[in-house]
Amino acid sequence: MTTAVERAKGPEVTSWQPWTDLFPWNTRLTQALDALWHATPHGADFAPSDVFEETDDAFTIELDVPGIPKKDITIDVAGRRVTINGVRKETERSGVMRRSTRITGEFQYDLTLPAPVDETKVSATLAEGVLTVRLPKAQEEKPLRVTIT
Repeated sequence: MTTAVERAKGPEVTSWQPWTDLFPWNTRLTQALDALWHATPHGADFAPSDVFEETDDAFTIELDVPGIPKKDITIDVAGRRVTINGVRKETERSGVMRRSTRITGEFQYDLTLPAPVDETKVSATLAEGVLTVRLPKAQEEKPLRVTIT
């Protein structure tokens, strides 16, 4: 049985908070967008940060590849297509792994250049964890004017 005081109060009213109802959807959307944003090319475990620069005489690609030795990187140039593959291997440890945020595995970097390059003069260096690939532009073919004799 209810008392007179309880009847006077009436039913308890709570306000509707739409953001609370939408919170699970926000979480799902954020996770989906993060998955798209951090997606790597098919078959790759990670994508290194890059800088692609063009000057009057060459293209330059810089890839951040710390911890990857030269022997684990390949560079292929075919026409205007550049493909760089590499692998960062996990180092052997004797203790108990307590935490690791280092990404290991394979990467593949593909780029189509806007102009032909001189494939015989392509060079690459690896210093302080940065791979620098220099691709000199091909000499433009100059039209030949033929003199009629």
